[in-house]
Amino acid sequence: METKQIKDIEIRWALQLSQEHKAISWQYGIDLTTPTIEISSGEKRLGWWSSKTKTISISSHLINTEVWDIVLEILKHEMAHQYVSEFYDNADVHGKYFKLACKKLGVHPAFVAGGKGYHERLQNFKGELPADAQKMLRKVEKLMALGQSSNQAEAQAASRKANYLLNKYNLQRINTCDDNPDIKYLTICHKKKRIESIQRALLSILKDYYYVNCLTSHTYHAQDDTVYKSIVLVGKKEALKVAEYAYHFLIDAGQTLWQNFKRQNNGKRGDKLSFDMGFIAGIKHNHKMMFENSEIKINSDISLPVKTVRSLMEQNQRENQIEVSRLFPRLRTIRYGRHQASSGAFKEGFKNGKNTHINKGMTSRGTGVSGLLVG
Repeated sequence: METKQIKDIEIRWALQLSQEHKAISWQYGIDLTTPTIEISSGEKRLGWWSSKTKTISISSHLINTEVWDIVLEILKHEMAHQYVSEFYDNADVHGKYFKLACKKLGVHPAFVAGGKGYHERLQNFKGELPADAQKMLRKVEKLMALGQSSNQAEAQAASRKANYLLNKYNLQRINTCDDNPDIKYLTICHKKKRIESIQRALLSILKDYYYVNCLTSHTYHAQDDTVYKSIVLVGKKEALKVAEYAYHFLIDAGQTLWQNFKRQNNGKRGDKLSFDMGFIAGIKHNHKMMFENSEIKINSDISLPVKTVRSLMEQNQRENQIEVSRLFPRLRTIRYGRHQASSGAFKEGFKNGKNTHINKGMTSRGTGVSGLLVG
């Protein structure tokens, strides 16, 4: 990229960060002076606040190499320094008042501390899952692969066993008195200006069965200099990995099955919504089947009481909601897509959804769950 192009894009980044500063101040109800935003060239210091010049500097290296969510966490970290400067007369650098400011601004705990270990903490935020979580997810991936079986009973049994392993793992974490769960968030962006109905409907499945809370939002793409609509998943790292994989798999499967239906039935544009909602209804039917009996039986000696699983999911949603409130303090309601079963396209989509089991065979990404792990 030529020097002039670099300067032009950095000016647009600075303008976007200035808008983000105003939005964050409004969102968290804090009256901060609008600072000068500077894009710096250094790689070691990701950001800093100058009380003398009223300037927040953000590294261009950070913007070029990290997703916008992380850029915003660094911005909020520097805004916390600004808060201490303006309200506590620079009382400390990373002490009591700074931590109070971070809480007011909703800075994720991984981004509160500064100093030499900042890059390590950044990697830890994105980083490797615990060994027991990796082991569990590899087992889940193997079971997902069994979902490719043409034998419906075998495919359903594999799905039930995978669900059991996820439930058991989460139950063990609660039983070990894990009072400080490592709740993270993950943004999915298709680089589009709107969220489709099938995406909204799918979020209700992820929320009900995959231990994540789901929201729709927007995110800035620095290289495109464009704001796109996005989906935000909130949960523990291992839950995010599985939910993200399930999301992409089902979106891809739904698109493939719709194209097949469209080609075979001369499907019209208006049929797509009906087919998509039918497909999601079929997927939801499969998940609900696991909760019809008084206990979820995997085989003759493996089962979990439904009440236990439901209580586990409710507790998990309460834990996730703390992080949701930190990210979106003014959020009031979340709506998911709905559609009436009123057409042949819906019924055909429902049938396809019932016959779809999450596995690693249909996705073009070819990564699988383990492929999403870091480390």
